Amino acid sequence: MSSSKERLAMKAIEKLARLRLSEFALSRFERLAAKIGIDERRLLELYVEAKNNFGRERFNRIPYSDRILLLPQCLRSRDCPAKPGSYGYACLHCGKCNVGEVILEAENLGYKSALIISGGSVVPKVLFELSPKGCLGVGCVRELVLASFVCEKYGIVGQGIPLLKDGCLETELDWKSFRNVLYANSSLKII
Repeated sequence: MSSSKERLAMKAIEKLARLRLSEFALSRFERLAAKIGIDERRLLELYVEAKNNFGRERFNRIPYSDRILLLPQCLRSRDCPAKPGSYGYACLHCGKCNVGEVILEAENLGYKSALIISGGSVVPKVLFELSPKGCLGVGCVRELVLASFVCEKYGIVGQGIPLLKDGCLETELDWKSFRNVLYANSSLKII
């Protein structure tokens, strides 16, 4: 396939990601993109964007007390003194990274729980045991896609914020975009 056809297909998929599509439509576009050779990472990003768009209004109506926040352990500082907890790590609020600050923000808003999880494999356990109505998760796009399936399984409205730089250590996040979702449906505005 010529690169101009790939670019046109990618633009069409990007426009579709901004719409509120059904799961059926999303899976059909996913198969189409795979057939024409669209970049896998970009396709996963578009899937997360589409899922966020589809569930945003419902998520925003969920009270903070029925929401949880899941942060990946890879956002921690290399020198993080956090101790292992039941789902991952218990933040000591040492100030070496932004994680402790946003955990306190979520707690102050009244989030049901704000956790530093050890990996995507703990997500089903967290969602089952805490039974939130909404879940704000941060992670690499592949983990966010998998977590969206788990949220659907438990009837939980999810919003996923992809890392700007993934990896397993000292990853990066657009903190302003993250906070806009964290505070969604609040009278507080992030500038």
